[in-house]
Amino acid sequence: MGFFDKFSSTVELNPAIALAGSMIYIMASDGELAEEEMAYLVSTLQSFGDAEELVRSASKYAKNKDLETFQKEANEILNHDQKMTVLANLIDLLLADGRAEEEEQELFFSFVNAFDVSEDDIQPFIDIISIKNDYAVFL
Repeated sequence: MGFFDKFSSTVELNPAIALAGSMIYIMASDGELAEEEMAYLVSTLQSFGDAEELVRSASKYAKNKDLETFQKEANEILNHDQKMTVLANLIDLLLADGRAEEEEQELFFSFVNAFDVSEDDIQPFIDIISIKNDYAVFL
């Protein structure tokens, strides 16, 4: 093992990294990762143990893969329930501010399509999470 090997080591995709990476792709769709978004991501991933390490690994993996390649590889390793959980988390991210911009919706549906999930299957999740994030009903 050479001195620089630790800096160039690759990250192997697993379901937790696929979840975190998918969320990173969605959060970075506007060109930057806001500090608040990173805090949300870390808090969401706490149940995996070291969430910050998971975010670092997922970020490293995502930086080395274009979106299409990432989605294809994630589709191959995730089972149906894991794909639905990833998609539900992406919906929650997109609707956290009450609305999803058109570019965000297009990116989200690229995940839906890459994961071979029908829009009919994902629509109930969108409906429920839309209601969950609609705080205007309290105003």
